[in-house]
Amino acid sequence: RDMLQNHIMQLLSVVAMEPPSHMDADALRDEKVKVLRSIRLIPQNDFGHHVQCAQYRASADAISYQDEQGVAKNSVTETYVAAKFYIDNWRWSGVPFYVRTGKCMPTDGTLVSLRLKRPPLQLFRESNMERMEPNWIVLSIQPEESMHIEMQAKEPGLDMHTRTLQLRASLRHDDERSLGAYEALLLDVIEGDHSLFIRFDEVEWSWRVVDPILRQFGRDHDYIQTYPAGSWGPEQADRLFDRED
Repeated sequence: RDMLQNHIMQLLSVVAMEPPSHMDADALRDEKVKVLRSIRLIPQNDFGHHVQCAQYRASADAISYQDEQGVAKNSVTETYVAAKFYIDNWRWSGVPFYVRTGKCMPTDGTLVSLRLKRPPLQLFRESNMERMEPNWIVLSIQPEESMHIEMQAKEPGLDMHTRTLQLRASLRHDDERSLGAYEALLLDVIEGDHSLFIRFDEVEWSWRVVDPILRQFGRDHDYIQTYPAGSWGPEQADRLFDRED
C-alpha cells in the first residue's frame, strides 16, 4: 500500500507531468499535482479490468506469505498489485499507464518502460516494415541508474528487413559512487531543497486515486489470488493490457 500510494504515484506523476516553468520545488509540485488530479478514477463496475491484487504462495525456493513469521494463516493481505490508469488531459488522453509492484519477485528493481506509438502513416506498405516491433525507452531507477533504448532499424542490404538495435547508457561511471536514497534526501534537507519532498495536496490527490482500490479489495475478506513466490505475479494481471503485445 505504501508502494502504490507513495512511490508508484510519484514516479507516474514525474513521467507524465509537463515541464515546469522553473526548476524550483513549488513549480515541480504544481505540475505533479495536475497529473494526479487528472487520473481517471477506476469505476467499480469495471474493477477487474483495471486492477489485480494477489499474494505470493510457496514455491520450490520460498515459503508462502502466510507461512512468514508473524503473519496470520488466513491472511488475505495483498503482496502484489497491478493497475491500469488513464490520465484525462490533452497530452495523455487514451494512453494507458500500467503499474506493477510486488514482493518476492525474481529480482529487485525499479523500471520505467515507455513504448513509443506507431507512426500514423506507414511509408513501406508493401514490405515487412509494416510489421515492425515497437520502439522502447527503458529508464532504470534501481539498482542501476541507466537508460536503455530499443529501436527498429533497417538491416544492411537491398531487402526491406528490420532488426532491433539496443543502446545502453549508464548515468554514472564505474568509479563514481551513488548516494543512497535517504542520503540524498538528508542532503536536500540540509541544503533546503524541497523538490524531492511531496506536498500535502499531492498526498491528498494520490489517496483519492488509491483509496477506492483499497476499499474495493477490502470487501472480500475470505479470498485473494495467489502467485508463485519468485515469479512476476499472477497470470490474471496480463488481462489488464489492451493488447497482447
